[in-house]
Amino acid sequence: MTGPIDGRPINRGELASLCGVSLPTIDGWVEKGCPFLERGSKGVEWRFDSAAVIDWRIQRAVESAVTGAGDENTKAKREDADCRRAIANATIAEIGADEAQKAVVSRHDVVADMAAFCQVLKTGLSNMASKVAARATTMTSAPEIEGMVRTETNRAFTAAREEIAQRWFGARGKDHDESGADQPSPAG
Repeated sequence: MTGPIDGRPINRGELASLCGVSLPTIDGWVEKGCPFLERGSKGVEWRFDSAAVIDWRIQRAVESAVTGAGDENTKAKREDADCRRAIANATIAEIGADEAQKAVVSRHDVVADMAAFCQVLKTGLSNMASKVAARATTMTSAPEIEGMVRTETNRAFTAAREEIAQRWFGARGKDHDESGADQPSPAG
């Protein structure tokens, strides 16, 4: 048996997804005593500690298996409960290993990165509008204006891409080219 498992705060939908059940099932669990960090209400999501909920589910499974102790069915139920517990612990260990090896990305990190990308893009496009407005009055042809708009649009997207590259790769590394594409590592 492994030691205590570190959980993470998750909302009701994430808990349902993690456990492979529906939202009404989660509601039923709460009615039966499922632990939670914060009770949900209008505009406030339910918050659960994933490890506490899994421990609670395991404990309930063990209690259910132990009821009626002594007959042959109880022994089989206890073995099933132990098997489910072992599977749950293995799944949690795999998730922890993936997180330690950075093989998975936190949803919160992705949201923060995309927010930064969008902010840089928004700033670049806002600057583009003022540059175009200032320069377009001196230009005489539509292709000239179109070229300037494309240049400024590309500049805004390049700045946003570089923001993401900086967040994901740090300073440009050997596996990152000017187009923002990952390059295959040389064989060797």
